[in-house]
Amino acid sequence: KWYGNRRPIEKIDPPEVYITPYGGRLIWTLPGKTKIICHLKDKNKIRHKKRWSQCMYMYYFLGYQLMKNPDLTDQQKEVRAENTFLLALDGDVDFQPDAILKLVDLMKRNPTVGAACGRIHRS
Repeated sequence: KWYGNRRPIEKIDPPEVYITPYGGRLIWTLPGKTKIICHLKDKNKIRHKKRWSQCMYMYYFLGYQLMKNPDLTDQQKEVRAENTFLLALDGDVDFQPDAILKLVDLMKRNPTVGAACGRIHRS
C-alpha cells in the first residue's frame, strides 16, 4: 500500500475558527497534535482572479510562519519547512481525501518532488 497500515479513524473535534484580514481560518487538531489549517478567502476583502490567493498563502506560510518567526531557530525552521505541505484547490475541485495521503506519502519518500498536479478533467 502507498500509506501503510492505518489505524481506525478517530473522532476529531470541531475546528477553531478565526476571523482574519483576508477572510477566515479554520484549524483542526488531529491525533498526535498535527494541525490542518484551512484558509478561507473573502473575495470582497482580497483581490480575486489571477491566482492571487496562492501568492497570499505562500507568503503567509513561507514568509511569516517560517522565515519571519522569531521564536524558531534556523534548525527548527528547516525541520518545519521539510514537514510543511501546502494544498491549494479551487472551489470547484472534487477530490477524495485518500488522494492527500498518497500525495504526502509520495512527497515524503521523494524530497525532489516540490509540486504535483492531478489530471484536469473537463466538465
